Amino acid sequence: MFNMATMAADECREDAQDRAYYRWIEKASDLLGHQVTLGSREESDLHDFYADGCTPDEAVTELLAQAELARAA
Repeated sequence: MFNMATMAADECREDAQDRAYYRWIEKASDLLGHQVTLGSREESDLHDFYADGCTPDEAVTELLAQAELARAA
C-alpha cells in the first residue's frame, strides 16, 4: 500500500547515481584543494563535465584552464 510516508522516504533516499556523483565531486574537491559547495557555480560547471563523462581529473584541469582564460581576458 502506497502512502505519504513511503513517498517521502523514497524522495529522501539517495540512489546509486547520487552516491556516484557525490564520490566524483569529492574527488574533484580533493584535486582542487577545497570543498566544492553543492549548488555553487563551480559545482554546476563540474556537473556539466560529469554529465559529459569526464573524470574528476579531466574536469578540474578544464575548469582551471577556463578560469585562467577568464583572468587573462
